Amino acid sequence: MNKIKLFTYIIIAEIAVIIVLLVFLMLNFNLSTGNQDNVKISHDSIIYSKDRSVPFTGRMQDTLDNKLIVRFSVVNGIKQGEFALLTLDGSLAVQGFMNANKNNGNWKYYYANGQIECEGEFDNDKPSGRWIWYYQNGVMKCEGIYINGKPEGRWTKFNDDGSPSLIINYIKGELVSFVQLDKPTRI
Repeated sequence: MNKIKLFTYIIIAEIAVIIVLLVFLMLNFNLSTGNQDNVKISHDSIIYSKDRSVPFTGRMQDTLDNKLIVRFSVVNGIKQGEFALLTLDGSLAVQGFMNANKNNGNWKYYYANGQIECEGEFDNDKPSGRWIWYYQNGVMKCEGIYINGKPEGRWTKFNDDGSPSLIINYIKGELVSFVQLDKPTRI
């Protein structure tokens, strides 16, 4: 049972870290369009032109701690449309969509080598629908469904060779059962 609880906490922690990172990126640092004096982010998360009289509309781009490049669109002061985090060499780290300052639609997260680490949907800032995690070699690591930000139904964890290792069942985010599968042996 301890392995299952640990696995559950790891999945929830991964999603929480992703959400916290995105919220941090959206709200807690100054952005620019090439001239940092042109825009200001207010405390109500509206992006205004420097004189604060007109909400900003356009593309935003800046670096985060000189490690990542953040890019997104703003319409009438609200983050709207495509969102991307890139490494300094231009490789994608995170890619998704914003709707009214919230994560919505399909989001993808990438390993440093360019392989997809995980992908899934957000609905109003909450994980929703089918999410899939991958090993760096591209083999599926885990898959499951989120409803209203909570794991729901059957989740499957896989070994790095693609064989299933664990089946977990959730109801409204609560673990209800699991089956540990033996790794198959070859004859």
